[in-house]
Amino acid sequence: MRSAVLLAFLCAATPAVAEPGGLRPQAHADLGLSVIGLGYERPVAAHVAIAGQAGIFGTYFLPWFDRGDDVQGLQLGARVTWFARTTGRGFYVAPYLRGVGVRGRADGQRGQGLGVTAGAFAGWAFGLGDRLDLRVGAGAQWIYFDAAPFAASTPFVALDLLVGYRR
Repeated sequence: MRSAVLLAFLCAATPAVAEPGGLRPQAHADLGLSVIGLGYERPVAAHVAIAGQAGIFGTYFLPWFDRGDDVQGLQLGARVTWFARTTGRGFYVAPYLRGVGVRGRADGQRGQGLGVTAGAFAGWAFGLGDRLDLRVGAGAQWIYFDAAPFAASTPFVALDLLVGYRR
């Protein structure tokens, strides 16, 4: 809870970096492996931005690898992105944390519960003109949820695909 309050305070109180060609606030669509979400990112330093996000969550891929069950639900998340360049383009590293509420249904059984995913991406941010960004990255994550009888607690690959619109 304290982390969420601190993150909210930093978003509201930290002035955006507005130098020409530098990081700028950005709305984005996250189209990663386990999420489809909308978010807002705000610079807090020359190379660092923080983002909040909400969307849908799913683990359709876990049963394919015998790593857990298929569930769907909603997610709220935060990520911090470090950019190697002050432009927000090029190499980046982005750790993240998401809380998830999930439901599962299979073979006449139903379950619902809560979980968390945490991980980090490394990738490349491409500029698609002055206002559009495309980030493509990969990394690792831990997926945990308990929606009895559906569950998972496993490491897994993390894929990042984020389309951003800079103000």
